[in-house]
Amino acid sequence: MTSVPRLGLLAAMPEEVKKLEANVQGQQQHKRGAVFTFTTGTLHGKPVVFAAAGVGMVFAGSAATTMINEFDAVAIVFTGVAGGLLVDQSIGDIYAGSDVVNYEMDARAFTAPWEPDYKYQLGEIPFMKWRFYEADPTLLGLAMAAPLPGAVVLKSGRLASGSIFLDVAAKKAMAATHWGTLGSPVAAEMENAGVAQICKAYSVPYLSLRALSDALSGDANEDFGQFCQQAADNVFPIVAHIAKTYELQPKQ
Repeated sequence: MTSVPRLGLLAAMPEEVKKLEANVQGQQQHKRGAVFTFTTGTLHGKPVVFAAAGVGMVFAGSAATTMINEFDAVAIVFTGVAGGLLVDQSIGDIYAGSDVVNYEMDARAFTAPWEPDYKYQLGEIPFMKWRFYEADPTLLGLAMAAPLPGAVVLKSGRLASGSIFLDVAAKKAMAATHWGTLGSPVAAEMENAGVAQICKAYSVPYLSLRALSDALSGDANEDFGQFCQQAADNVFPIVAHIAKTYELQPKQ
């Protein structure tokens, strides 16, 4: 495949993949293994590659790695939904992740023998000492400047990733055990930290966009099921704006 710098678009939900399928021009599909299908084409004249991320950090991180190494993704934008963690949020609010943390990475009981006084914090990777994965400032700025449909609210804040689908009771209980320690993240989901970590490892600019599918009240399962299509419709204009205005740079 000819090397072409592309914007990588990862989608967490089938509805988001369908939005991309309906808008990307000149599509060519490329299957990889039993799970992944990567589609190349153009969006607003810019070369892109998009794919479904799969559920969880392992699948999502693998999809990001393949985008970077096989399809020349020089930046990645990851869309999806998340559960709100603050009391003043509404279902449908969109958050551009200012940074991301893995709330399940917990090496606080570990002490390296060559560094006996160093204490690891929740979310921090041993040896690497990576904890918070910051969004690319250019991508974040473009997202925050994107035109929004109707009364959609767009904010930025820290996202927390883990392998647990958190119902309302779990989100509230973790305020004491996790959220305060992690600097009060605005929302929790199941993939972002894996993708952000891969992008940092490859020095690839990264941004996450998450629409809130549930809040700190109601039924997380019921709200999630009802909101997915609306989330895809609300987030896509931001993705389109980024594709239209972001300057793709060849790999160094």
